[in-house]
Amino acid sequence: MVTVIFKTFGHIASSIGTTEAKIETNGNTVQDFLGALIEKYGDRISKILFPKESQISDLIYILVNGRNIRHINGLQTEIRNGDVISVFPVTAGG
Repeated sequence: MVTVIFKTFGHIASSIGTTEAKIETNGNTVQDFLGALIEKYGDRISKILFPKESQISDLIYILVNGRNIRHINGLQTEIRNGDVISVFPVTAGG
């Protein structure tokens, strides 16, 4: 069992009703973590993470301890107890 700290904000936080939570997963990858998020928050988070069902959204960033998983090992990035996993909406502005 891996326990991580999940952080988010913006429309994601509004959809699930929190900005931070402890999440437990039986796996040790970001993909396992996302499965645990979906198990906990259901369609509210599933539609944000996987709008096309099998493909992760291009409109979010996933960071493990401040590092974007796209620059590590994608959904197969390993996670450990106490890691902080942030799921942020892509933002733009000027």
